[in-house]
Amino acid sequence: MATKLLMAKSPAEAMDFKTAAAAFLAGGTEINRLGSHIAADADILISLKKCSGLNGIDADGNFVTIGSMCTFQQLAESDKVPEYLKEAARFMASRTKRNMATIGGNIAAMRTDSYLLPVLFAVCARVDVLTAEGKQNICINSFMEAAQAGEEMLIIAVIVPEKIKVVSKRYANTAQSHAVLTMSSAITEKGFTLAAAVKNCGIFRFRTFEDMIRKDPDISEEDALAFFKGADSLKISDDMFGSEEYKRYLMGVTAYDFCRKLVGKEV
Repeated sequence: MATKLLMAKSPAEAMDFKTAAAAFLAGGTEINRLGSHIAADADILISLKKCSGLNGIDADGNFVTIGSMCTFQQLAESDKVPEYLKEAARFMASRTKRNMATIGGNIAAMRTDSYLLPVLFAVCARVDVLTAEGKQNICINSFMEAAQAGEEMLIIAVIVPEKIKVVSKRYANTAQSHAVLTMSSAITEKGFTLAAAVKNCGIFRFRTFEDMIRKDPDISEEDALAFFKGADSLKISDDMFGSEEYKRYLMGVTAYDFCRKLVGKEV
């Protein structure tokens, strides 16, 4: 359990403080969450609240650069943030939590009911990170792989495309409940993309399905359902949020709906 709090004045100082026994503290909604293992496993918390340069939002007409300490409420209110990211931020129904939770913290937590990761994967977002070797700019997928491998990184900024067509859907019993499925799709320079966060299962980018749509934009609903039903590489479990069959069905019908909205005739 954390017994010491360090106040970093800059990202570089925060990285200097970072050890295996320390954890970064951003908005606190994850670390302070009941049952969170982060604070329980850390001896030291490194607060980022006084770090300079982490809460700005800049747009250049093509991309928007968002400081990692920007809150969900800042995302929702900024006239520089694309509407698709505002929508994802508003998936967090509590304004109190939106005023605390940060974009960097939500990414770093890598929760399988993440509000933001599906849309960030779908739009091929990039992140500026600080490591022991210095500053790097990497894609969101590479960040997740490196974080899962235990690499120490501090998110400095998130970069997303400004003018892009995106659709998203979140399935939960109530606005305040954990989502069983959050799914996003976009049309990028490489074509159709699809990503999802499936509660207790993982964050997924469906590249094989994307290739199918690029070859045949008029895929049928039956084919979409068959793909997700038979996708053995997806490890989907039964739990209190729904059966494996139910989750695969939701992914199939949602993916089909996204295809119609982005690349085919909406039905």
